[in-house]
Amino acid sequence: MKTKYRQPGLIVVYAAAVLTLSLAGCGDKPATGLASAKIETAADVAARQAKEAAAAAQKQKAEQEKAQAEAAQKAADAKAAADRELASKVKAALAARPGLKHLALDVNASDGNVTLFGTADSNAQRREAEKIASHVAGVHAVKDALQIVRGS
Repeated sequence: MKTKYRQPGLIVVYAAAVLTLSLAGCGDKPATGLASAKIETAADVAARQAKEAAAAAQKQKAEQEKAQAEAAQKAADAKAAADRELASKVKAALAARPGLKHLALDVNASDGNVTLFGTADSNAQRREAEKIASHVAGVHAVKDALQIVRGS
């Protein structure tokens, strides 16, 4: 019977030895090396994420600037179209007037401000052209740059 009880004791001794050797194998250096590898990996991940965030922010900023530029261009195009339309309306109104239709007049418009260019035969034609232009819808002010040339 004594042999039966020695075997369990022997198993306990072997288990204790294996446990001791296992714990002895766990030194600071392998754990530190593993921790260093994890820290470096975390640093790499953080750096990559920071670069990605910066790139995304830069892309978003570029898209916003592009959208603003496109909006500004559309506004400028709309303004130019409105100015051309107003100039055309003023030209048509001047050409519809019997005393002015034979004159070589040009019209420039910008934000409701109209400038009349060309020549007129008299001051009366000049004033009439100014009056006609000022009554066109959308005209806020008229600048008269007409030259008086008798017989033009």
